[in-house]
Amino acid sequence: MSTGYSRPEVAPAPLRLDLNEAPWDADEAFRKLFLSFLERVELRRYPPMDARPAREAAARLYGWQVEGTLVGNGSNEVLAAALATFAAGGKVLTLWPSFSIYPWLIRRAGGSELRLWLKPPDFAVAEDEFFSLAQDADLLLVCSPNNPTGGELSPALWRRLLSLGKPTIWDGAYWEFGSDGDMRSWLTEFPNLMVTRTLSKVWGVAGVRAGCLCTSPELAKRVAKRLFPFAPGVAVWAAFEAAAALPEVGRQRAQAVVAERDRQLAALASLPKLEAVPSRGNFYLLRCQGWDGTQLAQALAQAGVAVRPVEELSASGYVRVTVGNPEEGDTLLAVLQEVTRGL
Repeated sequence: MSTGYSRPEVAPAPLRLDLNEAPWDADEAFRKLFLSFLERVELRRYPPMDARPAREAAARLYGWQVEGTLVGNGSNEVLAAALATFAAGGKVLTLWPSFSIYPWLIRRAGGSELRLWLKPPDFAVAEDEFFSLAQDADLLLVCSPNNPTGGELSPALWRRLLSLGKPTIWDGAYWEFGSDGDMRSWLTEFPNLMVTRTLSKVWGVAGVRAGCLCTSPELAKRVAKRLFPFAPGVAVWAAFEAAAALPEVGRQRAQAVVAERDRQLAALASLPKLEAVPSRGNFYLLRCQGWDGTQLAQALAQAGVAVRPVEELSASGYVRVTVGNPEEGDTLLAVLQEVTRGL
């Protein structure tokens, strides 16, 4: 491949609402368990070659079987392994716009893309069209809730797609903020399904890079052949151990983000000139009448708030805003009122 992955540059600003990170750092109870685990292990030793202990911890966290659970340095690593397994020489169906790394990973794996474009202002999935495209695809890759548009596939459409029997990757990076419930029922019913999960968004440990893939043991064996041995390291193991011991902490953190997201969306609905798109993620799309997305992002950056421009949606005026904590949300709302005054 001639070029590596890159993302649009974001103007620096004191308040960072551009990376879909957690609004709080790791919980104190999590941090204590995480650091205690690292103090007990011999750092001079390589971790188990098949990452079995980390896989066991991830399986406990998500209630899945260890034989069908793989772990990686972030969910992108296991996603890349799944694409390397199933995308080579084939067509991969995605929604678009979606996670900006998908095209690069698909090309890297030797596949080609099929896209269903999501159009403003509601970015709804045309279900029959998507199903029709799926019949011509070799692999499905769907982020739900979708980054950056925030929508979800309906359970009925998921069932139609999975019933095709084709390898299907459900990118569940934002699962905890949505409405799709227990992933175990989906995995049990559909052995062709692979679900990726991450500790970055809810647990506040994006710097650790801890992710996993849950699927049938048969598919896990195939994907595992594309993962490096002795990876990931003990920090990923420690993170999954801590999270598995504190499931209620994860639920509470996710609920707090959802509450703050909905508070911000309700407040934005009352502000003139601004339009926010309903979202099931820890982010939402926002636009200001009369500006394109670049202008809105620049105005916010000059006022001290960094948001994410979305190249494909800039002409329609949209930027992506990460849900921060309530104090950050108040700052954002105040800045938006200030920069749009007089428009």
